[in-house]
Amino acid sequence: MPRLTKSQADEKMMMPDWGITRGYKVLSILRGLGGFWIAAFIVVVGAIVEGYWSFRWQSSDAELALNPLAQAVEQVPLSIDVWKASELVPPDPRVVEISGARALFNTTYRDQTQGDSVTVYLLAGWSRDIAVHTPDACYPGAGFVMETSPQPFTITYSAQESGGATHQAEFMTAVFTKSEPTGVTRLRVFWSWNDGRGWRAPRFPRWTYGGRRPLVKLYLVAESPLGRLPHESPALRFGAVLLPVLDARLQAAFSSGMLAHNVGNAKPQ
Repeated sequence: MPRLTKSQADEKMMMPDWGITRGYKVLSILRGLGGFWIAAFIVVVGAIVEGYWSFRWQSSDAELALNPLAQAVEQVPLSIDVWKASELVPPDPRVVEISGARALFNTTYRDQTQGDSVTVYLLAGWSRDIAVHTPDACYPGAGFVMETSPQPFTITYSAQESGGATHQAEFMTAVFTKSEPTGVTRLRVFWSWNDGRGWRAPRFPRWTYGGRRPLVKLYLVAESPLGRLPHESPALRFGAVLLPVLDARLQAAFSSGMLAHNVGNAKPQ
């Protein structure tokens, strides 16, 4: 075998090994395809999850299932014990659209004996919408400042029927203030959710309720002069008589048709 000169040997070293080069190209293509299929898998799974949460593939029957709950929310009486409301506040279409609510009840009740007023917001819809837009996120957008972080609070009340058992409703509460030319508005807000298993106020409601459950959200709002403690709020007196009324109406709604199936399949928290 003839010996290569130094220049020939150097030239050979500089020439590519086409077998090795083709091997690298194949590996590169395989890696590219692997990345493609992984990306495709992520996109498909993401689309399925988004469609599931957004009800993209829901039937018309699923939407109709909310009708009993919507009616229960819209037909809350305007007279409850000594508390009277003169009229309902017409829903703002923008609020309804942003909140995703299927039904919205909004009015202000006045205690006929003591003169205190409490504003009520009651919304019903699917949990993907109703579990979000909490006061600590929404009120600052309206120019209010939250004084302290939301705190848990429990309202104890008796069932509507005679001799009914005592129940406890979990709420979150915070005070929101807003400076205006006429003075400072100071409001205490209590809020809670009900999915057919009682009133609760989880720290992360979106994770607790998921995206496909029928859900009701309640706000109780009352003026809170400086120095007034949470347990002194008139919202608590009103809540003690409102909650039994809501429970009776919502229980019937949650027990109907497809809503009963959803509540029955819920996992205890």
